[in-house]
Amino acid sequence: MTLAELFRHPDRFIGCIAIGRVARRRPGERLRVGRHEALLDEADCAAFDALAETLLYRAGDLFSIVAQGFDYPSLARCPALADDGRCAIHLQGKPLTCEVVPLDPLVPDHLQHLVLAERGDSAVYVGSACIQEGRRDDAALLVDQGRIADPHAQETLARRRRALEAERAIWTQAVFDALRVDLFDSPAARARIPAGGFLTISLVPALLSVAAASARCRELCLDYIDRQLVLIERSIAQALARRRLDDRPVTQQLRGFANAYQHAKARLVDAGAVADDHGKPAARPDIDAYLSSAVQ
Repeated sequence: MTLAELFRHPDRFIGCIAIGRVARRRPGERLRVGRHEALLDEADCAAFDALAETLLYRAGDLFSIVAQGFDYPSLARCPALADDGRCAIHLQGKPLTCEVVPLDPLVPDHLQHLVLAERGDSAVYVGSACIQEGRRDDAALLVDQGRIADPHAQETLARRRRALEAERAIWTQAVFDALRVDLFDSPAARARIPAGGFLTISLVPALLSVAAASARCRELCLDYIDRQLVLIERSIAQALARRRLDDRPVTQQLRGFANAYQHAKARLVDAGAVADDHGKPAARPDIDAYLSSAVQ
């Protein structure tokens, strides 16, 4: 998700920052998924590097930093899923990351067939029959001969990449810089970021970054924090009622999120009490416009 999308749905998605470790591809590396494979050459690796240059962060390894919704895995259900199985926010700001599925914005277009093959074999997609090989009369062809054949999918993938690049200017670069010494430059701390997975942390570093842009941004962040605290409290109460042992680590992490939000709220309230920025131009008009448009 984007930070703006989390602000658009503060009562539905518990927000967090997801930090992922992304493999750096090298010439001669063989990518194999079932019977599908590709032997990477210089051009392939250059395509991966071009995406990494604008969408990822280098600190020894490559890392992604994105906003993400957080929930109990035991629910096995998106918070936006309606009782009839359809997306309840399909026409009310459905996250772009959902629209781009099953494609991957971090993989060059000509290798997206490997993404589809891998996801078609994964447990998440087993039985859904939504990823199939070959042409079908009742479905549009998504990828064909090293290109994205569906124009809508191609445009959606491009929009997702542009959104990730825009997030870099709004907040992810600032968060990377803020966490660099304690996380990315520390081998011991960096080891907490799993290969092929994510380290999820509180959204607070992102909020503190964008809140500094203007008085309006600070107010929007305070409102977001208040609504997140209500949502977290409700989610924890429902989990306690379920009495599942596997929910306990998630409950503990959510309590950590709530604690971080409380400290951030106090910090922002104090900043507002001493700041004389109401009515003044925003220090970062781009961030002010970004958050303001998210809550309209």
